[in-house]
Amino acid sequence: MRRIAGIAIAIASGCALAQAPPGDAARGKATFTKHGCYTCHGSAGQGGDRGSGPRIAYDVFPWEAFTMAVRRPRESMPRYPAEHLSDAELADIYAYIKALKRGPKASEIPLLKD
Repeated sequence: MRRIAGIAIAIASGCALAQAPPGDAARGKATFTKHGCYTCHGSAGQGGDRGSGPRIAYDVFPWEAFTMAVRRPRESMPRYPAEHLSDAELADIYAYIKALKRGPKASEIPLLKD
């Protein structure tokens, strides 16, 4: 909670957050799968069943917060230090997650209207 509050304060005070390095979404999807991220966060970042992992898609953390959450996570998420997940791989995963788009609402799907 303190980390989120710190990020909010930084944004509110006008501090510039670091930009994410360029990443490749296709490689990021493969890396997301290879490292088992989908087992908790779902195959499309939608979050795991029964609260096993939070949704990480759509409203993506700023790069610095994302990096902190992966490198020094809270609670039960395993750490992914640079020795096991390089900065380039992390940037690819971030690009993949940022590229994910929300599906349509049920009310917008013609087949479900009748």
